[in-house]
Amino acid sequence: MAISHIRTRRRVAAALSAAALMATLTAALTGAAREPASPAQPSPALPVQAAFAPSGPYATVTGTATDGTAVYDLYRPANYAALGFQSPIVTWGNGTNGSPAQVSVLLRHLASYGFTVIASALPNTGSGREIDAAAHYLVTQDGVAASVFHGHLNVNEVAAVGTSQGATGAVRAATSDPALIKTVMTFSLPSAVWAAPNPDCPTAADCTAHPDALTRPAFFVSTHGFFDSIIASPATELAYFLSAPVHAALGIIANSDGKAADHASIEDPAAGGNPGAFLGYATAWLEYQLRGNATAAGAFTGTHPELLVNPNWPGSAVK
Repeated sequence: MAISHIRTRRRVAAALSAAALMATLTAALTGAAREPASPAQPSPALPVQAAFAPSGPYATVTGTATDGTAVYDLYRPANYAALGFQSPIVTWGNGTNGSPAQVSVLLRHLASYGFTVIASALPNTGSGREIDAAAHYLVTQDGVAASVFHGHLNVNEVAAVGTSQGATGAVRAATSDPALIKTVMTFSLPSAVWAAPNPDCPTAADCTAHPDALTRPAFFVSTHGFFDSIIASPATELAYFLSAPVHAALGIIANSDGKAADHASIEDPAAGGNPGAFLGYATAWLEYQLRGNATAAGAFTGTHPELLVNPNWPGSAVK
């Protein structure tokens, strides 16, 4: 498919040792999570962002679930009967040493739009196995008469979403199980040079993403921040976007909640993040892909996709 628009911006970062970088990122990813603050509202001049950045219309609840040894955090609509539609499934992957509680602003926000979000509690999800297994857990629960999910989930509309190492896992879940995963959304998908063995991945190859193998639409989100200039630079994300042989969007955000956006910005303010400006287009992508929302699609399709004219997202592209 032809590229509708591409604008890139170069970032030049000072040298930083790998040890210092990883120490800083670990500190950012392991901060304690508290009740998140409400994000600032965007200008109505950008109607898609304005429509989906505020909290959605549905009350939410959180909980946990276990499936054998697997532990999941859940963010879901409080009253499925109030939705008027079956709830699509979003399965989440944490960044290295992260937890779902550190991204509760995002996950609760998605639940407020009627999505059922399930997140592995593991701090390493780069293989994608846990992300895929979590989605299958909810699919099974939809058919269990005693389950709160029984008959309320749209088991045919599932998204794999994640940040950093979890972004790798989301791509891997989508490429290994395209029959289930209908779309993928990544936040700061790392360069392959950062793949390394960990408790989830016996080898670096087990934690390496292959966007060129995707068969489902994808939204790659990253930033112009310093840490992302090293880990998930605009050039890296552009290469992933170009390699994906599917309908795709590339979103490179500059600022969020009055601060420069960077690798850990998707996390809660209590964990050191600043996620507010990410929420509108992240929600819009899932509304577009999983619910066929025509308003949401306007950010990514048409003659003038909104994502490409938003001055806070320079370097973005769609195809």
